[in-house]
Amino acid sequence: MLLAQHSWPDAVDFLGLAATFGLLVLAPAVGYVLLYLDYRAYLRSLRRALVVVRGYATSLPDWVIRDSPPCLAALGLSRGCTKADVLAAYRTKVKHLHPDAGGSRTEFARLQQHFEDAMTLVETIGG
Repeated sequence: MLLAQHSWPDAVDFLGLAATFGLLVLAPAVGYVLLYLDYRAYLRSLRRALVVVRGYATSLPDWVIRDSPPCLAALGLSRGCTKADVLAAYRTKVKHLHPDAGGSRTEFARLQQHFEDAMTLVETIGG
């Protein structure tokens, strides 16, 4: 009998509906707005970092243009060599400079860097 006299919705029902609506719709909407504002602040902070990256060179460095780049000179090669020449020279040098063969780690690391630079140079120039 008591339920038949109860009218729906009353103040408690409206309060429950408003709380549910707030949790399901308004809270994510506020979150998205705050995320958008924070993302814009993040992008604005990148301006200082991107200025440094903006001025990169698109031409070959000066050492590439010279007759004997340091990476090729370290391998005992000259300009105009092929990938196979670079690989053969590296294998010859690495036998003496590898730490397992009694060489120092720094000399081996330097040789490794020269080898990578020489391979990049030969690929760029086309050899």
